[in-house]
Amino acid sequence: MTRPFTEASCPEDGGFFNPNQLGELNDMVDRAQLQRLAQEVETLRKRLDEINLRIEQVDAVLAEHAITDAVLGTLLSHQQGASISTHLPIGSGVSLPYRHSGAAEEGTALVDLGTGVFGERRWSDARIMTGRRQEDIQQLRNELKQQSDQSEAALGRAAQAFNQLAEQLKQSPNPPSPTSQPDHPASDAAEPSTTESTQKRPRRRGMFGADLTLDD
Repeated sequence: MTRPFTEASCPEDGGFFNPNQLGELNDMVDRAQLQRLAQEVETLRKRLDEINLRIEQVDAVLAEHAITDAVLGTLLSHQQGASISTHLPIGSGVSLPYRHSGAAEEGTALVDLGTGVFGERRWSDARIMTGRRQEDIQQLRNELKQQSDQSEAALGRAAQAFNQLAEQLKQSPNPPSPTSQPDHPASDAAEPSTTESTQKRPRRRGMFGADLTLDD
């Protein structure tokens, strides 16, 4: 006999793409995107830390220039002919006494001219050079601050996208497992009819309405 055609005897996808496989593929893509966002967040965080560290170093140099400018300004504010005495720290809590004789000309200072070359300059010239360097360093600090703000904004967007995607993956339901169907539903359905026909078949009776016996 020819086997009856049932849904279980043919492939579930009918030759087309299985929707369950599509859900699993989307889940894999989302997890790969989540991993990429995590790497981007980590990279932006490291970059932001590096920029902030450079800003701290630049701030320390700016503070040093501000002190130098204040000292030179104090020396230049004295009247001509007045004597000036101070102490010059050389480190480890040791200072050297310094005294300006109060001559008609202003004092001089050794200034770093670049590439390790030092030259003697008057206090006014040294203050001008210090002010120019301070302006250049301040401009560098402003550029670093702009980079820091941009990196912080990018980090915030990447972190927000990561949190949203992680929440979506957490709330997405698991794909339902396909239920198995019986291989021969038609054969199982045919068994009760056979049983009913056996039960309904009448018993043979004798000519006079009685059951047949050996005497008949």
